[in-house]
Amino acid sequence: MTERDRTSEITQQLDRPPGAEEERGVKEILKELRPQLQELVRLHGEMARTELEPVAKRAGRAVGLLVAGAVFLFLFLIFFFLAGMYTMQAAGFPPWAAAGINAVILLIIAGVLAGAGAAGLRGLDPKPQRTIRSVQRSIEWFKEQFGR
Repeated sequence: MTERDRTSEITQQLDRPPGAEEERGVKEILKELRPQLQELVRLHGEMARTELEPVAKRAGRAVGLLVAGAVFLFLFLIFFFLAGMYTMQAAGFPPWAAAGINAVILLIIAGVLAGAGAAGLRGLDPKPQRTIRSVQRSIEWFKEQFGR
């Protein structure tokens, strides 16, 4: 007998009016429902995992690209701003002024990059929406079956 057949049979038994068969206790009913509820919880867990996998992969790729980009940008900026400092010193700027100008430029670039990375991560929805709806439907069905 499959899980669906057992669930259908139990539902039919619960829908029968009192006195149609021997009176069953709550303990007996819960004992019969336990395997179905365990299977339901297991399936909802699988559903949530399946639903979140693509989001987690996209987030992992986004973070990996951000880190790789940051490493290469960091190396580039070291050489670029050293060249800029030497150029400014050759043009007559004192070393402290050349370093200060470069620091401000680095701060602006870092802020823009951090904001872009954060916006990309904020756009991801980590909630398993379909699983949440399915669990809510299961709870509603369960409440209907027991008259709550």
